[in-house]
Amino acid sequence: MNNAAVSIPSCSYPLKLEPIFQERVWGREDLDFLYPSRADRPRLVGEVWLTGDQNRVANGIYTGKTLAEVAKATGASAAPRDAGHSQKHSGAAFPLLVKFLFTSQKLSVQVHPQDAYARRHEQSSGKTEMWHVLRAEPEASIAIGFRQELVSELSQDKNALRSAVESGKIEQMLHWISVKAGDTFFVPAGTVHAIGPGLVICEIQQNSDITYRLYDYHRPGTDGKPRLLHVDKALDVLAWQQRGGRTTPLELHENPYLRSLLAACPYFVTERVVIEKPFPYKASTNGEIWVGLEGELEFETGNDSVSCVKGEVIVIPAGLESMAIRPKGQSVFLRTYPPRQGSHLREEFQGMGWSEKELSRVCFPMVEASEGSK
Repeated sequence: MNNAAVSIPSCSYPLKLEPIFQERVWGREDLDFLYPSRADRPRLVGEVWLTGDQNRVANGIYTGKTLAEVAKATGASAAPRDAGHSQKHSGAAFPLLVKFLFTSQKLSVQVHPQDAYARRHEQSSGKTEMWHVLRAEPEASIAIGFRQELVSELSQDKNALRSAVESGKIEQMLHWISVKAGDTFFVPAGTVHAIGPGLVICEIQQNSDITYRLYDYHRPGTDGKPRLLHVDKALDVLAWQQRGGRTTPLELHENPYLRSLLAACPYFVTERVVIEKPFPYKASTNGEIWVGLEGELEFETGNDSVSCVKGEVIVIPAGLESMAIRPKGQSVFLRTYPPRQGSHLREEFQGMGWSEKELSRVCFPMVEASEGSK
């Protein structure tokens, strides 16, 4: 167990990062909602990575350096000692991976491993994630977990599930949910899931790219060859009882901005913030990520300042706590950060006035399914 892994890099100013456009067979050509003028991208973009280890800095003395290089330059000793689960057991230099997803087709029926399984079999962390829907066409939907009436049967008969995979019936066995812009979903590792076409989603996850596909509609990949399935590993990590799903955001009015808690777990806490006036800001000691959805914010620290607009991301490094934030008109951003190790999230949020019942649909404790018990 490596508790000294690097978390959000520590340096003296907020980092603006260049996006990385990833081609996917289910991606889209039209990215105008977030990137109206970007020509430096593949034809079918399915994912835009905002905070991966290979994203490059676009401002200040680290311009042109990757996040991994910045982490190495600042040294592991510069990372906070109380970083939470996100920093453990991962070969990544950065704790959280933030993406935009653009879908024109269904994504595969898939599942991601929990930490223990991923450490043992992939030498990586697991992959718990959340989705915040930015745009949804009529009839757009996502799937999280199996239909409840099928859980008992499938969990006791893996051969039935294998047969469903081979026949394609597994798609109809999932719990499909209609979605609209503004919805948020929590998807813990071990949860079978799929995403339908016609969606733009901001995904926040552990920094892991491990996906086990159960079913992919018999379609070829971008290279013309069938994409690999990982049925055995998927069956190893499936958690039959649904522990995620749609969240019910909690609003907290704070002068001079509005905060909505979207999802919280031991890996990340994510809020939607609406800002209309400038104010002094004290960031989390573990660092933060701000993702532009509407408007523009300027982040000022001493003599340094950097702006961020829709489709862009700012990383506030660990230890850089004090700054000024100045909006240009009403601005809407997502703010996400890794909680402190040992944080009791529900107790902390209850201190803000929310009840246990309210928190139960937005704050999720650590639950690791043990292999062979699912």
